Amino acid sequence: MPFNMPQTLNDNEVYSQTAYLLYLNGIIEEDAVMDASSLSDIPMRNEDRFIMAYPKYRDGLTKN
Repeated sequence: MPFNMPQTLNDNEVYSQTAYLLYLNGIIEEDAVMDASSLSDIPMRNEDRFIMAYPKYRDGLTKN
């Protein structure tokens, strides 16, 4: 997470940081548990306006 040390947080630390930010923005409750399965259950407010930067790589397609 530190700018000069990317990818140094473990999975639990990333979920904790994400939960904190979601809580600060009023999206989840303070005591919500955040992990891989619960994160995907959180409705994202702008999801319907998301623009895929590289649409041909959507749905797991790889670069050829």
